[in-house]
Amino acid sequence: MKIVLVHGIFNTGHVMHWMKRQLELAGHECFAPTLASFDGRLGIEHAAKDLQEQINQAFGFADEVVIIGFSMGGIVGRYYLQCLDGAHRVSQFFSLSAPHAGSWWAYLPYPSKGIKQLRPKSELLLKLAATENTLDNVQLYSYRTPIDFSIVPSSSSIWARAENKSFFIILHLSVLFSRKIVAEISANLATES
Repeated sequence: MKIVLVHGIFNTGHVMHWMKRQLELAGHECFAPTLASFDGRLGIEHAAKDLQEQINQAFGFADEVVIIGFSMGGIVGRYYLQCLDGAHRVSQFFSLSAPHAGSWWAYLPYPSKGIKQLRPKSELLLKLAATENTLDNVQLYSYRTPIDFSIVPSSSSIWARAENKSFFIILHLSVLFSRKIVAEISANLATES
């Protein structure tokens, strides 16, 4: 299976290295691009377009892929799926601690369009909520930790359209290093094969 791992804000593709390695050891072909710009200042739309271009460069224009999106990367992944026609080639989408309903931290004064788009009830999040019917043929999963101090409240990672699971993991970034989450992803990948 071809898997694309999408990092969150203030990260690069390197932050996905441990999870990528675990999935590669299980026999999957993985790609963890670094999106422009890493701090989201150009907005979710720009990052999603960059993601689309990098997926096409890595895997061509037709190969089926699975996407794993962490934090803001989960929202970038959704924009790619829902607004850039990515859903036609994605069989499964896993969001990890993604702020589907926004995060109060996005009100911090930082000059980034992408951060502002992660505010609760932002225009972008409302657009994604209104276009979820484009995801009818994609298996959706949303994994979170209730002890998440970046997604506030942590319940914002609950996505009604997805299969939701909560894992007792301390801190936001730690979900990327959870053997339980990798095992859960792997189990769901196996059912797809």
